[in-house]
Amino acid sequence: GPDAIGILTYANGRFAAQIMKRDRKSTVNFSVSTAGMNNTGAVDGYDAYFGNYSVNEDTGEVVHRLEGALSAENVGMEVSRQLTINGDILVIQLETTSMEGETITRTLTWERVS
Repeated sequence: GPDAIGILTYANGRFAAQIMKRDRKSTVNFSVSTAGMNNTGAVDGYDAYFGNYSVNEDTGEVVHRLEGALSAENVGMEVSRQLTINGDILVIQLETTSMEGETITRTLTWERVS
């Protein structure tokens, strides 16, 4: 959603990501939302995964190879994103599909904290 929080780490060819909707319900429900093409599936507004990555510096494309994920069906996936860096701001865009199959572009904006 538009007001998500999370943490993203890149180091030595490895990455880890955790993303959560701020308005996530506190009740326990283990349903998995259907992921769109080139995207992972969240569980009750929370998603987490890690693995290795490679960057094409000419195009700004990063490919994430998921070795572990909250949603078991995401383990082993390769997903691609476009990266733009401006100072301490990292913008990641990904082409995916909505749950209805409509093509969409998602934009994630991250700020370096250390």
